[in-house]
Amino acid sequence: MRIGVIPPVPMEPFLASNNDVMNLWSAYFLGEGREDALETARLAGFPNNFSAWARAIYGLCCSMGIEVVYYPKPGTPKEVTRALDALSEQNIEIVSFSFPLLRNFDRLKEELDGLCAKLNVEAGVLGSVVERYGLVRTTLRRFDALQQKEGAFHSRKYVDMLARCMDPEGDLEGLRKTVESDYLKFNELGRGRLLRVGLLGLTPARSAFYEALEANGAIVVYDEWGIENNPMTPTSDLTRLYHECSLPYGLVKRRERLLKEVRNRRIQGFVMGVEYISESIRDEGFFKSALGVPVYSIENAAGGPLSAAEERGIRDFLVRIGSQA
Repeated sequence: MRIGVIPPVPMEPFLASNNDVMNLWSAYFLGEGREDALETARLAGFPNNFSAWARAIYGLCCSMGIEVVYYPKPGTPKEVTRALDALSEQNIEIVSFSFPLLRNFDRLKEELDGLCAKLNVEAGVLGSVVERYGLVRTTLRRFDALQQKEGAFHSRKYVDMLARCMDPEGDLEGLRKTVESDYLKFNELGRGRLLRVGLLGLTPARSAFYEALEANGAIVVYDEWGIENNPMTPTSDLTRLYHECSLPYGLVKRRERLLKEVRNRRIQGFVMGVEYISESIRDEGFFKSALGVPVYSIENAAGGPLSAAEERGIRDFLVRIGSQA
């Protein structure tokens, strides 16, 4: 069976099953069939101003023969929900993975156990997958630490690697070697002088966004979506691994994690990726008041190049945090 998974649904049980699994975010963000997927969604009647991520979910599932989609609850944006509803009309099964509303170890374990039972996953196979995926993420921690300390990689390369590690594509050892290869190729680029920016929310997929950061002397040293969907806690217990993640558990838990990252990574400002600014006012206001550094929002929905206003907004934001350095 061909299964599509929407983060932050845990990937390990799917990798331990006998199914063909695709992390839909990785495929979308890395551009694998993205343009064809968006065209499929357009032909199905989705307007161009509809969330590009939601349109891509619909198009990828239709064009790549996905039979079942697993999505997270709570927190799925309404545009994604509409795309999933449209997929269900195409006889694609839609299945939720429910994180507990409040962080609860036993409740999360029940949900993971239920998922494994549904997928007919054997405990020994799952344990092996968790262990081997842990080796990938140990290497990824080193990669991320270099970015945290040195600003070692171009922003796009950094966020691409995080997206790539969300989907091993059936080859955990090959993925580990890929991450290790890039880690070992590190050369001092003298990038420590750049402004240090963190990303909040859904990582912007627009290449022009990263080009604008580089052109204005900034580098991404933290990607919340990429880090939270690659849980790196050193444990062989799958429940504990995802229990430590903050992303499914609301703004307060996210704030606790983000404040630590501000200190550890010396983040000078955050860019918050949103689908529509008009629908993200509450989150934007919360983070602006809670994080102690400037926060700037950029819309992901349309995709494509940046407008003149967006370029100007990014430049003014970076000038602001630079003046506070």
